[in-house]
Amino acid sequence: MSDKAPVSLLEQPRLLSLLLEAKTTSDLGQIIKSLPIVDESGYTWSALDPSTGWQPGRLHWVPVGRDRGNAGRIQLAGEPYNPHAERLINGMEALIELARRLELLKDPQATMPESPRDAVERYFGLPRLDSIPRISDKAKRRALETQLREMRKKLTLRVEFSKKQNEFIVEIRDHGIGQPADRIHETLLSLGQTDKADKPYLIGVFGQGGSSAYAASDYSIVLSRRAPECLDGKADAVGWTVVKKVIPKGRRDPYYAYLATLPDGRVPSIVAPPSQFPHGTLFKHLAYDFGRQGSAVARTLYYALNHVLFNPVLPYDLYAMKADPDAMNGTAHRLARQARRLELDRVKHLYKPFQSQPVGNAL
Repeated sequence: MSDKAPVSLLEQPRLLSLLLEAKTTSDLGQIIKSLPIVDESGYTWSALDPSTGWQPGRLHWVPVGRDRGNAGRIQLAGEPYNPHAERLINGMEALIELARRLELLKDPQATMPESPRDAVERYFGLPRLDSIPRISDKAKRRALETQLREMRKKLTLRVEFSKKQNEFIVEIRDHGIGQPADRIHETLLSLGQTDKADKPYLIGVFGQGGSSAYAASDYSIVLSRRAPECLDGKADAVGWTVVKKVIPKGRRDPYYAYLATLPDGRVPSIVAPPSQFPHGTLFKHLAYDFGRQGSAVARTLYYALNHVLFNPVLPYDLYAMKADPDAMNGTAHRLARQARRLELDRVKHLYKPFQSQPVGNAL
């Protein structure tokens, strides 16, 4: 399809399917070619007047955070695994925020939870994850372990590898509150901005999040849909965009940009049935650079995430280049399970019953 593809293509559920199916930079490249995108050399975003040079009906590359000097902040992460921990925390917050909003719909006077752990216990009935293996009541412990398995399905991290393209793909998906399409540029694509500071039940504050993952990826796809109960009169649609690094010709200041549909930075959206993309957010990073890890990526990621998220408020599933997930409850939970096994083994070995022996007359 030519560069003059009809704008209506942006609203087709077929486009959403293509974005969800994309696994490599080659896949995404074909999608980008089919869209009416102004080349980065044909439009330069300006904070003073972003509408200058804007071509209505076409997509333009706008700096993430609407900041041409964003490269330094986005490239902060020292380890390729850390941004994913940040994104997982964002996913946990999205699940908590959805529960909080649903609570307020039932009772507008409901007080805020005092902390993230307080929120998780109130909304999901989960105690500290490392306390679960220590519960002596077997029925209660098994019920909580079942609840953990169901909870992990709402937050997943998936890593795959394309041998044909020699590329890693990383996907972080949550089924939390999601974002309205017309606010994604102010939330998921913001830098150093936050609406969490007055919410003690959320974790992050500074708004940097996992944006450093953009620096380790050739392209990133962002999709989000607001939970239907929390639309507040806004349209029910899937907001989407693509993030990449832009290197301006003749300049020394590269930056990270995303596809926008309006000069104010709003992203395009797709009207599609919830069955195609339920509420929540998906970050998909293509050609992700894990450094010189090779085949050890899956094992290193498992231990790194369990270490960084030592005792997370909510669990998640890790699909590390295999069909079955690893249960990610944090290293504290793993240590508690090990301690319980050692305690049971110690009791079992210390308790050594002997057969009754007749006592004869010693004389």
